[in-house]
Amino acid sequence: MLRILGIGILAAALFLTASHPSAVNQAPGAFAAAADYEFKDGQIIFNITFANNHSAAKRLLFSSGQQYEIIITNEAGEEVYRYSDDRFFTMALVFKNLTPGETLTWQEAWDLTNKVGEKLRSGKYTAAIRVLAAAQDSGAEIPDEQLTAVLELDLTEIAKTAIKETADTVIAALRDKDTEIIADNAHPDKGVRFTPYTYVSVEQDLVFNQEAMRDFFNDENQYLWGYYDGTGWEIRLTPAEYYNRFVYSHDFANTPQIGYNEVLGFGNMMENQFEVYPDAVIVEYYFPGFDPQYEGMDWKSLRLVFEQYEGSWKLVGVIHNEWTI
Repeated sequence: MLRILGIGILAAALFLTASHPSAVNQAPGAFAAAADYEFKDGQIIFNITFANNHSAAKRLLFSSGQQYEIIITNEAGEEVYRYSDDRFFTMALVFKNLTPGETLTWQEAWDLTNKVGEKLRSGKYTAAIRVLAAAQDSGAEIPDEQLTAVLELDLTEIAKTAIKETADTVIAALRDKDTEIIADNAHPDKGVRFTPYTYVSVEQDLVFNQEAMRDFFNDENQYLWGYYDGTGWEIRLTPAEYYNRFVYSHDFANTPQIGYNEVLGFGNMMENQFEVYPDAVIVEYYFPGFDPQYEGMDWKSLRLVFEQYEGSWKLVGVIHNEWTI
């Protein structure tokens, strides 16, 4: 069942600028390549600059339409992405004239997809960015260190930096049943989809929009939210009853573990959250277990799914997770 009600307002702030720009060679009589990055709409946006720090104008030569290369490697040194793969560039010579202090700039997006088509969500990577220029007027090659910028990328930390403030606000509002804050942080167009057991069903999961979220605990209607694991019986509950069983069933605002685009709790049900929400940041609040006799089989977690909307992160999904039969 799909509920579409109401219009809300913007809330939480968004952090976009990355924290680790590359070192810049500002020495006179040299060129300087530099880069930083932003995280936006599930992509890393590289901002690349190349400056002429010589006291005289310089003429640069590019041997094709490709003016830079980006190579990303994992912690084992394995290449996971190369900008030029499967791209075609003009084969004509390209000349650029740079006056003293003048800078060339480029911007390039990486959607976090690796060479085999997998979307990377976590882990540490190194991005080596090389400007493919030669100094035409002098005939001398430009040293590699003046052409290359290196960035360290921790995808988990990037996601955390982008979303933590908003996620902290929303999980506290869920704890406090503050429907105004929850509604203000709900996606104005997509609303909030509620998933009782890990597997997100676009066809069956209920969606409440901002107006419905404001009235969530006052709504006395019983809805079909899905089916109980093990028995297959219908989950027919009021929103308040559903909240107690499949949203804030434990004190998730005080979990011992929080994951950002990481899966902390695994059951035997198919995981499809990243397929349904490909450009989202998903925050998981995870209890590894409560009673020692169950050896961790009684773990519980709550996942909050956020997507960008007009410059801020908005809640689009609430996924309850526990061990399933």
